Amino acid sequence: MNKDLRQKIKREIKEIINEIEYEEYKFNKIFHSNVEFQKSYFKFAKIYEKYGKEAYLKYVPYKYKTQELKSLIQEEKFLEIYEHYGVKTLQNLEYSANLTNNELTTQNKFKLFFIKVKKLLSRKFISLPSQTILALPEGILDISTEHNNITQSNNNEGSSSTL
Repeated sequence: MNKDLRQKIKREIKEIINEIEYEEYKFNKIFHSNVEFQKSYFKFAKIYEKYGKEAYLKYVPYKYKTQELKSLIQEEKFLEIYEHYGVKTLQNLEYSANLTNNELTTQNKFKLFFIKVKKLLSRKFISLPSQTILALPEGILDISTEHNNITQSNNNEGSSSTL
């Protein structure tokens, strides 16, 4: 990406963030509360549509990507997670689910300590609420392989019909 495009993307993201913060500020001022909007990640969809997956993953703040990921898991839209974030995120989600399951089922305090340290130090662990992580189905990576197989078979059928 050239420098002008990067600056344009960053500027648009900053405008969206300012808009979200202003809406939260106005809401909190009116209702005398301290609320953060949980569905504000929808505003970044236009960045994904306009500039693609790579720009979205690189420039949208972690906070909003995590909100979207949490929402997609709760709505069980695993194919959308695969399309937006890729196989690596699915692998990390499976790793996080395994660690959380081990943490909840472990009786040994020594082993539990090492699991918690592993969660803290691991780059693969995606920090989401345990209820969200436990909502993941077993073998979430199978979703991506099934999707790839279906896509490849559709491509092969399309190319053989043109011959």
